[in-house]
Amino acid sequence: MPRKLIWLLSLLTLILLAGCSAAASSGKATGDSDPWAFVPTHDTHTDHANIIQGPFDSGPEVTQKCLECHPDAAEQVMHTTHWTWEGDPVTVPWRDEPVTIGKKTQINNFCISAQGNEKKCTTCHTGYGWADDTYDFSNESGVDCLACHADAALYNKGEYGLPAETVDLTAAAQSVRAPTREECGKCHFDGGGGNGVKHGDLDESLYFPSENIDVHMG
Repeated sequence: MPRKLIWLLSLLTLILLAGCSAAASSGKATGDSDPWAFVPTHDTHTDHANIIQGPFDSGPEVTQKCLECHPDAAEQVMHTTHWTWEGDPVTVPWRDEPVTIGKKTQINNFCISAQGNEKKCTTCHTGYGWADDTYDFSNESGVDCLACHADAALYNKGEYGLPAETVDLTAAAQSVRAPTREECGKCHFDGGGGNGVKHGDLDESLYFPSENIDVHMG
């Protein structure tokens, strides 16, 4: 092959490689320059401080107030595993009828003991008063809107999922907002009775994580 042709092919190769490298670098710089530009925006939550008026004597009274403006909210919650604590029915070879799997029907061999501990476990149920197997899962007033939407600093649940005695229900109801990691973390970070006890990948370090802990949340 003539030397001039070899030089020409080499030059074209270098030009092509340089162009590809520049294009890749340009694309990367654009993507990394402002990662927040790719985060979806959400509507600002309506301030309820002047909308909700108390006083409220019970959690279900708060729920009834919520349903005046959000009539479908309770029914929507009732179709989620946060409410049912069980998954969709499945068929298994050793049972004649379909079965469901979830916290409602399983024995937790991590937290197992000789007696049940419903009064503590159901503090993380999105409902009020689940004490035994007579609990009415069809009662819309039993849905606890505050469990996910009230400011975590103003609301916490006591035994059987009822509001703790120290809670100011009016203040909690007026604080409702789109759920944040503080509300979710109350149950998901402290499952099993303590920080990081039950879930190896969920703990209180995720409240305000750095990029080194969680690149998606940091």
